[in-house]
Amino acid sequence: MVHCQKCTTRNPLNREFCWKCGSRLLVSSGTTTFDGSIPFLEEHVLERISTLEYSISMLTKRVDGMMETIERVAASNFIDHTMIETLTDSLETAGIDLANLEEDWRRRIDTRILETEEVERLSSRMQRIMLTFRGTDRKQFSQWIEKSYDLIVADRARESLHFLKSAAKHDPGNTDLALLLAEVYFQAKDYSRALECLRPILDSKPDNFEATFLFGLIQQRTGDLHDAQFRLERAIGLKKDSSAAHATLGSLLAGIGNNKQALKHLSKALKLKPSAAVHFLLGSVYYTSGEHKRAIQHLRRATQMDPQFDEAFYQLGLLCLEMNWLRKAQECFKTAQALNPRETRYRKRVRSFSEESTGPDQLNGLIREELRLVQYGNLKRTK
Repeated sequence: MVHCQKCTTRNPLNREFCWKCGSRLLVSSGTTTFDGSIPFLEEHVLERISTLEYSISMLTKRVDGMMETIERVAASNFIDHTMIETLTDSLETAGIDLANLEEDWRRRIDTRILETEEVERLSSRMQRIMLTFRGTDRKQFSQWIEKSYDLIVADRARESLHFLKSAAKHDPGNTDLALLLAEVYFQAKDYSRALECLRPILDSKPDNFEATFLFGLIQQRTGDLHDAQFRLERAIGLKKDSSAAHATLGSLLAGIGNNKQALKHLSKALKLKPSAAVHFLLGSVYYTSGEHKRAIQHLRRATQMDPQFDEAFYQLGLLCLEMNWLRKAQECFKTAQALNPRETRYRKRVRSFSEESTGPDQLNGLIREELRLVQYGNLKRTK
C-alpha cells in the first residue's frame, strides 16, 4: 500500500495520485500496523519530505528573483550600450578622434576597481586595529580610528596623523596601529618618526616582515645603505617570495655598483611577479654593464607593460640613439614628451640613466601592493 504524504489515506500501489485529496503519491510503505496507521519511520520520512518540499519552494522563488534581476540588468545594459553608441556616433560626426576611447575606458574601470580595493583593504585594517584594542576607553578610541579612516580616504592623510597618534598613546601595544602610523609617516617622508613607530614592533616581534621591510626602505632613503641592505636581506629571509623585497634589494645593490647581485635579485623579483618597474631597473643595470641589447629588451618590455611609463620611453630612446636606430629613437622621445611635457630632461636628452630615474621610488607601486600601504588620492569611501 501507498500512504498519501498529505492526508495519510491508504492507496493501492498502482495509484499515482491519492484517491481522496488528489496529491501525488511519493512514499511507498514497507509495513502497516493492524489498525492501518502509518508507522513511526514513515512519519519521519514524510516529515523530511515536507522539509525538502519547502526548501525547494524557497529555492524556486530565489531563482525566479535572480532571473528577474538578470533580465532587468540585461535591459539596462542594452539601454546603456545604445546610449554609448549614440554618443560615440555623435562625437565622431563632430570630428572628435575616438581611437583610444575603449582603451581609456578600460583603464578607468581598472583604476576604479583598484580604488575600491584600496578602501576595502584600509577598512579591514581599521577593523583589525579595533579587534586588537587593549585600552580602557574603546568609544574614544573607535572615534579616533574612524576619523583617521575618513581623512585617509579623503586624501588628507597628514591630518589623520593627529588622530592616529592619539589612538596609539591609548593603546601602545597595538602592532597593527603602530604599523599603520609608521606607513603614514613613511608616505609623508617623515622617516625619523616612522622609525620610532617601527622600533618597538621589531623589539617585540623581530620576525615581522612588514616592519622589517619598511625599516629597510626608510634606511635606503635616508642613506644608511649598510643597515638598509641588512634589513632587506632579513626581509627576504622572512618572506622569500616577496617580489618587492627582491626588487628593492636589487635596486640598492645596483646603486652601490654590485651589478651581479643586483641582476640576481631583480631577475628573481621578475619571476615572482612581472612588473614594468623591475624591467626598467633591469634595463638600467644592463645599460651600466654595457649590455645595451639586453637593456633595450627590458626597456621595451617595460613600455609594453605600462604604456604611460614616460621615463622608460625616454631611456629607450637614448639607447636606440646609441645603437643608431634614429627613427625608433625619435618615436620614443616623441612619446615620452607627449606623456610628460613638463619634464625638461626629455628636451636635453642626457645620455645616461639619472640617479633619480633608477632610485627606489621607481618601485613605489610594487612596494605599496606588497605592504598594503595606504594610498592617497582619489579614494571614494564605499558604504
